[in-house]
Amino acid sequence: MNLIDKFSLQKHEGEYEDWPLKSSLYYCGKELGVKVSGYVIERQFELNDYFLLLLNWDCPFEEGCEIVVINKDLNVVGSHSITPFYNSYNLHDITELSKDRYRLTFNESECFELMVYYPKKHFFSKVVKVTRAIKSIRQ
Repeated sequence: MNLIDKFSLQKHEGEYEDWPLKSSLYYCGKELGVKVSGYVIERQFELNDYFLLLLNWDCPFEEGCEIVVINKDLNVVGSHSITPFYNSYNLHDITELSKDRYRLTFNESECFELMVYYPKKHFFSKVVKVTRAIKSIRQ
């Protein structure tokens, strides 16, 4: 899991309320012709078969997390939205638990387990699966 800085998002101007819900995605400065949900890339990783992007909405009081999986051909192959309702999910940490399995920690205490199934074994299989996790207590 290599931390990278190759992807970027379109910058929006004007009032936040008027911004579009999706932003153009760039790779090494080149527009990919793909729009993704969110305004800020919090973390981005390169793995053997895919890139993993974690985006947010740049709204600290009702922050959500958009998970985007991109293949090596630079096509979006999976995504998932962790959307708060009367809450905020500020990404605190991501930990690789095993191959294609991660723990996302928000607000230092709320955890989700992320599984990435790429390349897919079956055409109709989901690429991204997210479940609530119990944070292990390790000192």
